Amino acid sequence: MVGVALVFVGSIFMPGNLLIDRADPTDYRETMQVLGDSAVLAQWMTFITLISLVAMSLGILGLYPLAKRQGGLSGRLLQCGIIVSILEWSVLIIASGMRHFSIHLLQRAELGDYGSLTVADFAEGALAVHTNAAAVTLTFMALFPLATLLLGLGLTARFGSMDIYKTASVLMVLGGLMGVVNFVVALNAPDVGLDLLLYVNNSALYILGICLFIIGLGMYQGKRELSLEAA
Repeated sequence: MVGVALVFVGSIFMPGNLLIDRADPTDYRETMQVLGDSAVLAQWMTFITLISLVAMSLGILGLYPLAKRQGGLSGRLLQCGIIVSILEWSVLIIASGMRHFSIHLLQRAELGDYGSLTVADFAEGALAVHTNAAAVTLTFMALFPLATLLLGLGLTARFGSMDIYKTASVLMVLGGLMGVVNFVVALNAPDVGLDLLLYVNNSALYILGICLFIIGLGMYQGKRELSLEAA
């Protein structure tokens, strides 16, 4: 729950995103310019994001004993969803480390030449690392719909009556399906427009983040379907 809240903070206040000097994420040079202009803030937001991903991974592990006890197909789906979720967040942790380094290179560029390295070398190095980080993030975009779909299916089976927690689980299923369709379209129909595909992807991520927050709240409150002690 805390991890999800922190990842929202890191995303919203990251320079180039929603609130601060919004930039086109597909224009890597523009993004680098924005990050360089607010390098200290960008470093802190990246660090907060990294910590939040670790916290989310630890939090979702709390569901694994329940998934093993659940048994059947739904239990297997939940186990797989937990494992794939940790894998996708691990990919983002790596991408966050790469962003840290690209911002560091931008900061070094502000200090001028260093030995045989020129300001241009630092700037081009930062751009190269950022571009590679975007490629790594593509792995996350491929895994997150699958992880969300599996988690949603496994969690939905744990609830009998429709309440806010089951609703969140159903939304995870729908969001996972939407993410799969969006990723397939991105691979096979590049003329659709990358901006639109990124908008759909980011919208799904925010909605699914809220769903994860709700599930985390249920775990914290010891809801019977989400607590090993109450189960």
